[in-house]
Amino acid sequence: MLRRRRIIVTNSHSRERRAESARRHNRSQRSDPMDGFSYKPDYKTAQLCKQAFRIISLTLAGDCRDPVLQGLIVASVAPAPNAHHLLITLWLKPGDSPPDFALVYQRLEQVKGLLRAAIAADICRKKVPEIDFVVLPMHEVQS
Repeated sequence: MLRRRRIIVTNSHSRERRAESARRHNRSQRSDPMDGFSYKPDYKTAQLCKQAFRIISLTLAGDCRDPVLQGLIVASVAPAPNAHHLLITLWLKPGDSPPDFALVYQRLEQVKGLLRAAIAADICRKKVPEIDFVVLPMHEVQS
């Protein structure tokens, strides 16, 4: 009769072992890429930023129906400081009159709920990230 042995396989790269090693060597678990340790980029956060970029671009161009917001171009979406909070950089297209940034920020605050709802409809996460905006004039960015 054969006896079955229970073999427990441990992953040497488990989260607990990495955290313990980081504590033992007095360094944070996410090390700086320049200090000699390998750094693995967070592809899920990058994926979220890319999805948010696409959704916000489409929503500002079509669903808002606001001529002030339709004059905006999404330049980038970045985590600030992590995926729970996104910073959206927008470019304001040059027009005949000087840009009124107070009006643009006021309109963005009015549609913030619509933008977050559009993001929530497209991503698969428990919580929708908070969003903040930075608006730059287009001619400053290109020069």
